[in-house]
Amino acid sequence: MPTKDMIPLGYIELPSGPKAIYAMNDIFLNYAFQAPENWEVLRSIVNIIVDAYKHAVADTLLKLVMGTIEVKTQFRHFLEDDRTTRDQDLKMIEDKNNVTFIECQNRATTSPPIPIRSVEYFGLGIGHSRGKLANQIWLLAEDIDAVLQGKIFAHYILKDEVTGHTHPSTSGILYVSLEKLSQEDTPAGELAAVLLGKGNNAEDENVAKVIKALSASFENFKDDKEVAFVYSLRDRWLNEGRVEGIEEGKTEGILEFVLKLIKRNRPIDEIVEDSGLSREYIESLMN
Repeated sequence: MPTKDMIPLGYIELPSGPKAIYAMNDIFLNYAFQAPENWEVLRSIVNIIVDAYKHAVADTLLKLVMGTIEVKTQFRHFLEDDRTTRDQDLKMIEDKNNVTFIECQNRATTSPPIPIRSVEYFGLGIGHSRGKLANQIWLLAEDIDAVLQGKIFAHYILKDEVTGHTHPSTSGILYVSLEKLSQEDTPAGELAAVLLGKGNNAEDENVAKVIKALSASFENFKDDKEVAFVYSLRDRWLNEGRVEGIEEGKTEGILEFVLKLIKRNRPIDEIVEDSGLSREYIESLMN
């Protein structure tokens, strides 16, 4: 992921040459949804997914996002001069209380593994929620059998193992197989296909609006000078990691690069900034 059959939103020009940008690109998503005019589009994405799950599991505790929303992204934290601790990529706050975190994952193999990282994020989310909802939605371009078990959806919440009684705090993690979902002839199937780059047309009105918004955002994205700067910064620390003798691929390269920075006693804020990893994860490596 990506593959030669995928349809990019377009290309941006970088010093290293043209780069194809797809809908699930993390920097693009952070850029697109920092704009308030796109917040309703993100709500549509979330509600289309949740509605599809509600049709599959009628008695689910998951609800559509219906209140007033505010969206926070991490695009500003990708910039070199911003030293604020990073959060998850997309955070939708409903009525200034309940929160939905949206994570888009292109690959099944990450470091730490997604089943571990998602629980770490879940714990942080509910820990900061003070009793309010703090749901997680993980949109997976590649299936992870450990959590999906061959299904389109998997929704994990806290329950009593003996009675099956649900914990009073009903926050949960919803994992979604975009590949399997994209094979369905439904609005959610059309949305999944769009996110995977398998199509750029839709019969559903809301999905068509998503396509239109993503295309319009890309037109701004490709001409934004800060975008080129962010990609240049990312290339810089990836290349530095490779120069240090990393040959096991991007994920392993980032991890080993971070470990070397820790051994050199670099300030944690600088490591967070240069690596793009969470502060909590880097702190766990230091212990």
